[in-house]
Amino acid sequence: MKKLFVAGVGALATCLLASLLASPGHAETKDLARAGSWAAFGGTTTGKGQGVCGISAEPGGRYFGLKLFAGDDTFTIQMGTKAWKLTDGGKVELTMQFDAHPMWRARGTAFHFIDGDAGLEVSVNRNELDRYQLEFRSSSQLQIKFKGVLPDWRLGLEGTNTVNAAFQTCVRNLK
Repeated sequence: MKKLFVAGVGALATCLLASLLASPGHAETKDLARAGSWAAFGGTTTGKGQGVCGISAEPGGRYFGLKLFAGDDTFTIQMGTKAWKLTDGGKVELTMQFDAHPMWRARGTAFHFIDGDAGLEVSVNRNELDRYQLEFRSSSQLQIKFKGVLPDWRLGLEGTNTVNAAFQTCVRNLK
């Protein structure tokens, strides 16, 4: 569930701001809670030993994950599937909307996970985490539109409220 990534660069967006340079490697994490297709996880990154907390799911071969790394001013959203054909560093405009909440607009940066699947990464200011988490855990569906470049996604959010408690505990203890 905690898809490994090689490297990624965050993107600037209207509501999703700031950038993050993710270092090569992967995380040594463990599941903290599971509900439905969602899991909360926590641990450290390989190499630097940086603390990380996250929530992820991979329904139907489509990965969606939110990760918060200790000391970062941003949190990272990663999504991807083997069906995508993207060039590393390419930009894809997208929107994310939880139920009827206001739309999040972003520019995702293409990269490849360690398993070879193409992905997009978006960085969001850490001060937006509470709002994002509230919408994430209180909604029943997340719709992601990729501005015609990729097929749109709809993800069920059943279980996110349950795993969010474990994620929040992990974040409070993040070092």
